[in-house]
Amino acid sequence: MKKRLAACFIAIGIFFSASIVFCETTITLATLDWQPFYASDLPENGFFAALSREAFKRAGYKMEIAFVPWKRALEMATKGHYDGLLGAYYNEERAGTFYFPDPVSKNDENFVQKKGAGISYTKLEDLKQYKIGGLRGSAPVVELLEKGFKVEETRIDELSIKKLNAGRIDLIIIGKQQLNYLLSNVEDLKTLQGAFEIIEPPFQSLDLFCPITKKRADGQEIVKNFNKALQEMKADGTYDKILKRFGQK
Repeated sequence: MKKRLAACFIAIGIFFSASIVFCETTITLATLDWQPFYASDLPENGFFAALSREAFKRAGYKMEIAFVPWKRALEMATKGHYDGLLGAYYNEERAGTFYFPDPVSKNDENFVQKKGAGISYTKLEDLKQYKIGGLRGSAPVVELLEKGFKVEETRIDELSIKKLNAGRIDLIIIGKQQLNYLLSNVEDLKTLQGAFEIIEPPFQSLDLFCPITKKRADGQEIVKNFNKALQEMKADGTYDKILKRFGQK
């Protein structure tokens, strides 16, 4: 009799465990390789991905990442083919199609020139005479285009860096941390270390979010749960521990 009861309890336990796994909600976020924040080739996909994954886990979701070109990520998430974006800037256009939770991190976007080019600015309009390279579909590039700047878009930032070095463009707009990472880690860019100058002040200091598409009926609930989890991570020290693990503290 005891054996039968034990077997029954085991069976019930297996059934409920399977039910929990089956009911687990997966959140698939689209993005591109954008080191050192997140990338398919980084440990744990980078520090931003690790922070976001932990927040979603605490909120009751399993986070998965689809690495695709940024323009495709934006279009497909807007249409609801992905649940959202990993690491996106806020703008009014995006706010029309995405729910924005609290920011996970931030990034400085700077103009970069070849060393010795002598370009500086006190107001943005001072740079309107120059040809600027940048990532296709990124928020800074979209804003510059809207303001009437001459922008040459590229699929990946490495191409903009190479164009700048070759003198085909005058400036690039890029995240400071990402520029330093690419010059230190991409084999055919390593020889260009020391060839560029970052122009201060930053064009923008921007928060980075994990926005959820409004095509999801439970999008606002996801954002609410994510925000609560992120606040708990910061309060109990987990947030800082993850940053320290990636050398970001």
